[in-house]
Amino acid sequence: MNILLILPVLLPVALGLIWYGLKLTGKRLNLATFLTVLCSAGLAAACALVPDAGEITLRWTDMLTFSMRVDGISRVFLLLVAVVWPCVALYATEYLEHDAKPGRFFLFYTITQGILHALAMSGNLVTFYMFYEAMTLLTVPLVLHNMDREAVAAAIKYLIYSVIGASAALIGIFFVGSVGGSGDFSAGPLTAEQIAGREGLAMGVFMVMLVGFGVKAGMFPLHGWLPTAHPVAPAPASAVLSGVITKMGVLGAARVVFSVAGTQRLRGSWVQMALLALTLMTILMGSLLAFKEKKLKKRLAYSSVSQVSYVLFGLYTMTPLGFTGAMLHVIFHSLMKNTLFMGAGSIIHKTGKTMVPELDGLGRRMPWTYAFFTVASLGLVGIPPTGGFVSKWNLAQGALALDNAVRWIGPTALLISAILTAAYLFTIVIRGCFPGEDWVPEPSCEAGWRMLVPMGILAALILLAGVFSGGLVSYLETIAGQLM
Repeated sequence: MNILLILPVLLPVALGLIWYGLKLTGKRLNLATFLTVLCSAGLAAACALVPDAGEITLRWTDMLTFSMRVDGISRVFLLLVAVVWPCVALYATEYLEHDAKPGRFFLFYTITQGILHALAMSGNLVTFYMFYEAMTLLTVPLVLHNMDREAVAAAIKYLIYSVIGASAALIGIFFVGSVGGSGDFSAGPLTAEQIAGREGLAMGVFMVMLVGFGVKAGMFPLHGWLPTAHPVAPAPASAVLSGVITKMGVLGAARVVFSVAGTQRLRGSWVQMALLALTLMTILMGSLLAFKEKKLKKRLAYSSVSQVSYVLFGLYTMTPLGFTGAMLHVIFHSLMKNTLFMGAGSIIHKTGKTMVPELDGLGRRMPWTYAFFTVASLGLVGIPPTGGFVSKWNLAQGALALDNAVRWIGPTALLISAILTAAYLFTIVIRGCFPGEDWVPEPSCEAGWRMLVPMGILAALILLAGVFSGGLVSYLETIAGQLM
């Protein structure tokens, strides 16, 4: 059994349980949690970066097999979690310093990290589904953390939507097993012989699976949990829910498209056209709802509904450029949205203000918070030299490579969404930094260093990834060539 694959999963789970059992509090809890998350992230990065991390296989039947390995897509998601999880953990140590139950939050936070590592390294459908369900159950307490009526209602809604989505995926797993498929991601898509005589049924099942994984990614029509859960969850939970957890729905969709159904089978089919239509509808709907929303965190939640569907749109173009743009946006959107939610959390934590019209002049009182928020906003709009420009450029190029009406509809929708994104984010920045002549100066209320440092790291990465994106783009193009 390969210990390098096991340690990133077991270490955060085991240590999270130990710290909770020891009832650590205050600085000791903060230090223990941060070091646990940081060491676990280092192990995950090692798995992603070593040329051959090995494989774990426990076989009962061809379909019922536990499998873990690292491939090109795994590396993207492992490194993403390795960067984001320690940053948000450090932020949370200050955000939760006056919280009644920080130990409970950190327990589920650290265990979730281990499950995300396992999810990224899952080698087949059964293993992926097992950890996918575990991720849902472990993140419900993060939404539920405040334990008020709104939090309970949001957690229930999140759980119901997640169960619906996972059940749809489970239908697909049963179908794959029934036609003799193994569900192994390295074995390639189902063959024509396996689904002979059931082609129509197979396409319907693939559609159901992809809509099911789209629930976690916030794709219309099952996107409603996102704007409900984010505003009531603590800011660190909102950050990782939007920046990382939604991307696991994207990972599931990518596995179905490239390793189960196959792009040759889906390309040009009604399934592809339906999925492209749903993602474009979600992109525009999310942007419009974010533009209209006055509550700060809910505005960012609707933004996530829109932006994660950028990623799904790129995947469903089933073109190399679309795939490259999608994976780039997985990374860059995570960096940007974590920064935005942490910025929003800092504002709420320090001032108690939750509505956009209340934010006038806060940029003068929280200059560093607003500086990092502005960088992330520029990236989310897609303005160079940020990483968001690089990902959206590739997404548009991927759409233009299609040979149907989406070739023009896609880039047009992306452009309209970008304009709306600029409107709903720059409004926050402008009101905060240029409050007008009637504004009365107030004392500084800047966040502490444990909040600012993580935001600063991610903001720097947003800029650096945009300027020095060549290596990453080349790597993703190589993966795209292998898959298509």
